[in-house]
Amino acid sequence: MYMYLSLALTLAAGIGFVYGLVRFFRDESALYVRMIVFGVGCAMFGRLFATLLYLVNGDLFPGFNVGMLGIIGSFLFFFSANYGQMDSIVDDGSPRFRKTRLIALIAPLIVAALCAVIFVLYGFNEATIPFGIEALFLALASYFHLKHLIIEDVSFGLIKSIRSYNLLALVYAALCLSEVLVNGFVPALIVTVLECAVLIAFIPVLERGMKKWTT
Repeated sequence: MYMYLSLALTLAAGIGFVYGLVRFFRDESALYVRMIVFGVGCAMFGRLFATLLYLVNGDLFPGFNVGMLGIIGSFLFFFSANYGQMDSIVDDGSPRFRKTRLIALIAPLIVAALCAVIFVLYGFNEATIPFGIEALFLALASYFHLKHLIIEDVSFGLIKSIRSYNLLALVYAALCLSEVLVNGFVPALIVTVLECAVLIAFIPVLERGMKKWTT
């Protein structure tokens, strides 16, 4: 049954990825949204690997597997999209935004606390160490998602227009973390359904926000 949950995630990410390719790769589009599309694509390939592993092996290999690179890659793209040019537009590094930067640290600190709990409960082993590596990239992306969710808006409503996307990205990060914690098929099913909804909604929500940049 877990193979079908993995397959559902693959299909959901695939729908989001193909939609993004159709909408944003036929003409010149902002690099920001293209990186988000690539992030969803990485999630698709990561879930596809897990699905195939379930199919041929009956279960995931304990510890690290190549599919985890897809999840890491997706959050690297999300991080890269918000880091750099986008962040410099909304935060000039002045003391004015110090409080916002401090509040945004809540997201990676929660991830770190969860990792600490996992390591205390299960120790450092082939299963928990890969989770810690994955959580590191998730924490980096989550910092900017939360920061851009709460920071003051700038000209043309740039930040306001992508707040819904950043909220979805935070929800997706929380759901990815919860995969490690849920126990039993029903909780896993609930998490999977929510993840599928977010993966499908990512690009349409971002597209709707970006239309406000030019209106």
